[in-house]
Amino acid sequence: MVDILKITSTISPKQVESVPKRKTTDAIFDLEKPIVVGPKEQLPEQKDTRTLILDILNKEIFKPLLKDTNSLAMSMRKLVLLTMLFGDSSTISEDFLFKMFTYPGELLDELVERDQAATIFKGEFFDSLRKLSKIEGQPQIKEAIISILKHFDCHVNLGNSQKAVIIQSNLLLEMISEEDKQILNQHIANLEKLSDFKDVNSYLKNDLIPFLSELAKKYQANKRVVNTIMAIVHHAVRYDKGDPERLEQAIIQLGNELKQITSLKDEDIAEMKKMVFDHAKEVKEIILKDEIEIKELAKLGLKFEKADMPTLIRKALDREGPYKITNTAQNLLTQMLQSESPIMSLIHYMIPLRYLDENTYGEFFIDKNKKDEKNQDKKYNNIYFTIQSDKYGDFEVDLIEKDKRIDLSINCPEALLSSIRAIKSNLRTMIEEQGYTLSNYEVGVYTGNQKIVKRFPKLAQRKVGFDVKI
Repeated sequence: MVDILKITSTISPKQVESVPKRKTTDAIFDLEKPIVVGPKEQLPEQKDTRTLILDILNKEIFKPLLKDTNSLAMSMRKLVLLTMLFGDSSTISEDFLFKMFTYPGELLDELVERDQAATIFKGEFFDSLRKLSKIEGQPQIKEAIISILKHFDCHVNLGNSQKAVIIQSNLLLEMISEEDKQILNQHIANLEKLSDFKDVNSYLKNDLIPFLSELAKKYQANKRVVNTIMAIVHHAVRYDKGDPERLEQAIIQLGNELKQITSLKDEDIAEMKKMVFDHAKEVKEIILKDEIEIKELAKLGLKFEKADMPTLIRKALDREGPYKITNTAQNLLTQMLQSESPIMSLIHYMIPLRYLDENTYGEFFIDKNKKDEKNQDKKYNNIYFTIQSDKYGDFEVDLIEKDKRIDLSINCPEALLSSIRAIKSNLRTMIEEQGYTLSNYEVGVYTGNQKIVKRFPKLAQRKVGFDVKI
């Protein structure tokens, strides 16, 4: 018998009927006061594995919202500073760090590249899905669309999910006892030999996950172990959801819903399936091509190494490097994984910048569907980002674009107030050259960072969930 743990975020009262006026007293997690409430905690030995995993996941799914809007940049900054401090004893060279930072002249290209890469849902079929998702009064169609997007993403990244499970499992080896290490080593070796989807998925469900469940119970007081286990579970769940049969069922579900309001035929649904799987094949081929190129270069004695954040973390996690660097990299990796929470509907990334020969770290949040408070039918773009500079301090920038008009708000260190106010005319010229108008420009003093849930309260109201099968 398979136990299913359902992890679901809060639901807005407007979306359901017969909602009690008073808050429940047995809530597992409260966003405003992130502490466990309700019945007294059971002793560790009283908790079964299912309950333990449920408790952990309910908390983990909300963690990204409770972090500061510059927490990822802060972790990145700490890792770079530690790397520079350890110098030659680090596994990361000064040349690599130099290449990793983006210069101002390259920033626009970098932003465009990030925006284009932010989605794998490209092509005629997915353009049609975007239009269908706007149909009012058809919740079943929207549910079917979400199911397709979820399973498509997981399907094209099956290989990456399997690799991520192995990488995280290797990290876990360093945190557990010798006895447990031997068992986990065998699981890793077995998993590395498998390539067929059904074989890998069966092994994850029936062998690795049950073992990890026991480890989670055994090491529940060790936060690093628990976080690493949850990272492995996260990728195992993604692998399970990448089942091609699930993707096909999601497409059929959408087709059946559309049949009720259109003249769609079975032949059309078959064509939809063909389009989706053809595009999935193209995406997989691109991923495979990149991997083959790297291997071919290695045969020639050449080393291709992209100077980006994933490569930085891989280098920093090298066991031969200083422990402080490895530990910091592990924390950064955990934060990046948590940022993939299904609650985080915004485009969210961090770009290290090199400005005036100083290292600067920008953490970006982009909301392309922000609703107008006065007119809910209208939407506009909102770009919010924080900047951390080793030399100049912290900044906070909020940009709103609506009908080609831009409202710009900048909070900066008090010492730079006059300088930031003075560049208004230059900013206006730059904005107008791009076909926009600067309608409002405000400058204030940076007083401290915000929590993500405070800055984007709508995230706390989203209804999301996933099943973990043990």
